[in-house]
Amino acid sequence: MRVADIKAAAKVIRNGGLVVFPSDTVYILAVDPTNQVATDKLLAFKNRWVGKAISVAVLDQKMAEEYVVLNENSRSIYSNLLPGPFTVVSEGKHKVAKGIEAENGTLGIRIPDNKWISDLVREVGGPVTATSANLSGRTPHYSIDSFKKTLSKKKLAMVDLFVDGGKLPRNKPSTVIDATEPEIKILRRGDLVPGKSQLLTSKSEKETEDIAEFLYKKFKSKIQNPKSKSKPLVFGLSGDLGCGKTVFSRKVGHLIGVKEKITSPTFVIINEYDLGNNKGQMTNDKQKKFVHMDLYRLGNKYEFEEINFLEQFTEGTVACVEWVENMGEEYMKRLKETCVYVPVNFRYIDEKTREICF
Repeated sequence: MRVADIKAAAKVIRNGGLVVFPSDTVYILAVDPTNQVATDKLLAFKNRWVGKAISVAVLDQKMAEEYVVLNENSRSIYSNLLPGPFTVVSEGKHKVAKGIEAENGTLGIRIPDNKWISDLVREVGGPVTATSANLSGRTPHYSIDSFKKTLSKKKLAMVDLFVDGGKLPRNKPSTVIDATEPEIKILRRGDLVPGKSQLLTSKSEKETEDIAEFLYKKFKSKIQNPKSKSKPLVFGLSGDLGCGKTVFSRKVGHLIGVKEKITSPTFVIINEYDLGNNKGQMTNDKQKKFVHMDLYRLGNKYEFEEINFLEQFTEGTVACVEWVENMGEEYMKRLKETCVYVPVNFRYIDEKTREICF
């Protein structure tokens, strides 16, 4: 997307207009949520009654706190899950136009992991609405053309600007989390579903892959400082057999550019994949190899010495280490000192459900 497109959209929003804009999930309807005229136009377009909340996208937690009250539960969710495909509902401060907050005075906040939305909010200089681009009760849209086909001439005329970001990946709308109470509630299920503040729930291999992508994107920034030495990024995977550790590892490998089939290294202990020129969409020039380990068969420090365990984690390495609980305290301490280490625990709930804690 061109900078000019973002500037044009921001200008329309600042002037009270309605913009259709691409996001990290679906196309959204963006207006200034502090502008009553713009909000009334949005509600009329959506055929939505006042009292059903409209989510709002902000740049960061600091901006969020201008519009909502964050309790301890909310702060933990912001710290651990955002930015990402979540809408966090908190007690509103009543600083937005009528119709944005719900009837009970709550407001849903989004901090998307999406440069287009971040740049738009920054250019506007304040929050924008992030409600899906559809009429109330209808399905969301992943392209401008499909959305336009559902609109009457009257509705089309109400939109001041369509910003075409192409056909978006078919991600679900954001997961909506009610964080106003001590026990969080899921009001709408998206691609990622949290349990507690540092816990996500998976009901399929696809959802486990989505969680792997979310966590990789969350932590990759810690190893992508172009001015500093790139520390290895290590996901330490623990949990019972058959809980999805290899599914998680396979997705991380493919994200950073591994083209070969990624299989469990249970019998060989270590599989190493040289990225070469096969860079994925979520990697950079500093990332050189993917290391996939399975420590299930290792039981003492001498076996770790035999495989030169710590020497595997060189600059530019992204690694997934299964059965990390077999490592022992000494190796765990040394790994944390030299790497960006992310512990991920898989817990079996039932035949289809896993809890993934990080």
